[in-house]
Amino acid sequence: MKKCIIEKTDKLWSKVLLSGGERCNLTNINLDPELDYVGQSLKSLPSLFHQFGPEDMIQYLIDHNIETKVEENGRVLLKSWKAKQLVEFLVNESKNNDTEFLLSHEVHAISTADNHSFVITTSAGIYVAKHVIVASGGMTYPQIGASPFAYEIAEQLWLPLALPHGALCGIETKEDLSSLAWNTVQATLTLYADNKIVYTNIWSLLFTHRGLSGPIIFDATLYIDQNVSKYSLQCDFDLSGTSKKVIQKFKLALGDTIRDFRIKSLRSIEEAKVSVWWILLKDLDQWFQSKRIPWLYFIGESLDITGKTWWYNLQRARTSAYVCAKNIMKN
Repeated sequence: MKKCIIEKTDKLWSKVLLSGGERCNLTNINLDPELDYVGQSLKSLPSLFHQFGPEDMIQYLIDHNIETKVEENGRVLLKSWKAKQLVEFLVNESKNNDTEFLLSHEVHAISTADNHSFVITTSAGIYVAKHVIVASGGMTYPQIGASPFAYEIAEQLWLPLALPHGALCGIETKEDLSSLAWNTVQATLTLYADNKIVYTNIWSLLFTHRGLSGPIIFDATLYIDQNVSKYSLQCDFDLSGTSKKVIQKFKLALGDTIRDFRIKSLRSIEEAKVSVWWILLKDLDQWFQSKRIPWLYFIGESLDITGKTWWYNLQRARTSAYVCAKNIMKN
């Protein structure tokens, strides 16, 4: 099949190039579909990752002489630590597989035609396709061209949506924590929504000039919607790994290690790593095809399935792409 990737910017896979500080995040070998993701249709995830999971991605690269390495918490990176290596490989594989790239082409509209095809109107011309896959990512990192494109296209086609917002980011607190900026501690974090526990975990916590950050905070933001006033945080500090400065600030002592924090807001979309809530998975079939508009697909970050930090979202994108392509090849 002839394929065409239409890209708004003049670069391909910019977010991959940035991943892992340009060391290239790949996947996580400890991935658990029902524990490491949030969304409305988690029961469907095990069968999807069974078709193309972390081991499949690693083997795919091994088959093409690209080595990987496993680091702490099961995260997998390229052994070369060069994200550019993966992007160049994907570009060459795509070209060898009859794929054309149209760079600096901004899509303005997608409409259906009478002959069961799609008309794609771009800044540089009009194109017609039998299948359309919206794989535009989310609205985080607008500085590299990211936008709410998937959301806008779904609105144009009258598809049901959930209001998106950024996640995997820091939290601004009502408490002034600037004096502790860049101090890291180990803590048990509990997130409450209307006084009910919605998330708890033990991990590293970073104080910033505006509030709290670090992996444990990033994951907590997956459970926070735009109505931040109903949420609160509670931290139980591990004194053995806590600096004197932090202990003195909160007057911590044995048997008195728990402190509460009030959430002011999430950090900006420029700092968020992913978008939460987009195209509802329940409105797509098992191949990520719209139930309302045949041959229209939504994959990757445009879906209402979002993974925790440590490489889960890149695997989600590749798994959905594999399953989607597999179905198109059958038709």
